Amino acid sequence: MHRPEEPRRSGNTGQAGNQANLPAGRPPDHDGGAPPAEEGGIAPRSAAPLDGERGDRSATAFPGRRPLGSEARADAKPREETGSAETPPRPPSKSVVVTVTDPHGLHLRSGRDVVRTASRFQARITASNLSRNSRAVDMKSILQLMQLQARQGHDLQLAASGPDAAAAIDALCSLF
Repeated sequence: MHRPEEPRRSGNTGQAGNQANLPAGRPPDHDGGAPPAEEGGIAPRSAAPLDGERGDRSATAFPGRRPLGSEARADAKPREETGSAETPPRPPSKSVVVTVTDPHGLHLRSGRDVVRTASRFQARITASNLSRNSRAVDMKSILQLMQLQARQGHDLQLAASGPDAAAAIDALCSLF
């Protein structure tokens, strides 16, 4: 909205337009905001002295605090070193490639049977569609199984790891 007491400004906000609207006595390089510090404006705040190499001002702002990572806590317990570098034994795993033989592919009804069979086992069972280069999905989830988009003739890689991995793979192979 245009006020009658203010002169109307053009859309050009370049340097020439700003100099024309300056009051008398104001230097042309000033941005038109608050007056400079020597004319009664607010002077910029001085920086706090820096502590250490990282430019940490917290020691001056908060005298009782240490900078993060400077030293260990006083109440912290030291870590216990493990005497052996052995890794825990890996659970048995098994992997096999199967071909989808159903003319309709892996659809909801056949997928339901796969999920029910996979859910009977404790092993972690995954499948990936090698024909589509898909990521591995959990075979205990019908939604993830449908993401494979497996059609007739597609190769699926079934992988299981856990205590009953071999039994899980054998049971699933009988469905394809």
